[in-house]
Amino acid sequence: MNGYPHVMDRNRLRSAYLELLSRYPLQWFCTLTFRDSVHPEQAFKAFRVWTNEINRQLYGRRWHKRGDGIYWVLAWEYQQRGVLHFHALLGDVSDLNTRVRRLERMDRWQELAGIARVEEIKGHAAVERYVSKYVVKGGQLDFSRSLTAFAHQPSLSNPRSTTAAGALLCSP
Repeated sequence: MNGYPHVMDRNRLRSAYLELLSRYPLQWFCTLTFRDSVHPEQAFKAFRVWTNEINRQLYGRRWHKRGDGIYWVLAWEYQQRGVLHFHALLGDVSDLNTRVRRLERMDRWQELAGIARVEEIKGHAAVERYVSKYVVKGGQLDFSRSLTAFAHQPSLSNPRSTTAAGALLCSP
């Protein structure tokens, strides 16, 4: 024991989240800012509008009733200027990078709320940095309901072979 049990707990928590997220093919890392100060409910509503539009594009109007949809992990953070912004990991059973144009999504966020960066996840290190920052420091993380639906798919019994996109997180 190193005399710092809180450090050990943080490391175990970080490892547990990394293990959890490594089960899902995540394709995008997003930073979503707001031009002005917004109430958290208003901010989350803008995020839901943005993700719902992606779902409609990919799965049609009734995507939710069929249980389809992208899944996401959302971290809430306040900038130094006191305005809320989000970081999100997004994924889909098929690679988002081949089905949705990231530039169009950035432009749409600009219309809705502020500046967006939407980057392709190319390796586990990006996810590790994300998890380290928000989980270890006690940040707020939200998970989409569709993440649970995805978790119940039979192919997740061996997550390292789910899809080529799954290799983004599962490769060393």
